[in-house]
Amino acid sequence: MKSLFVLSVLLLSASSVHANEFVYLKCDNEMTLTSTEISTGKVLNDGETKSEIVYLKIDPSGNRFMSYKPSSGKRDLKWDEATISGGVLSAKMLDTSEAFKANGELDLEFQPAGKLSSKFSAIAFGMISSEIDITGDCVDVDASVFESALKESEV
Repeated sequence: MKSLFVLSVLLLSASSVHANEFVYLKCDNEMTLTSTEISTGKVLNDGETKSEIVYLKIDPSGNRFMSYKPSSGKRDLKWDEATISGGVLSAKMLDTSEAFKANGELDLEFQPAGKLSSKFSAIAFGMISSEIDITGDCVDVDASVFESALKESEV
């Protein structure tokens, strides 16, 4: 009887630990940006590319994720909702403020780590329209790598 109790405790503790596991990724991305002046239709930049690194913390059981770009310098991380199924995260992204409106989609293979793809449309100050395509390759990292990236931005 005592061994049944011990086994039950082990099973319950293991399932609660598993439920709280996060997945951490480091993604090397390439962003392609095309911007147009809305009033004139003049293309301001056509297919400008930029490389960036993004760190992600994924909560598969909570259907949410957060991301951090060291190049942005912003440390106000927040959870975003996602649909997670079969090791793939999908999210609709919407960001609206008085000066900036953006919407897009994100698809990410995370179990196992793989490809990231995202498409966004944005309007800044009602004057400039931008189309942003992001593709990336992601690898698994430890929580310590994610935390180190955050701490480096404090310096």
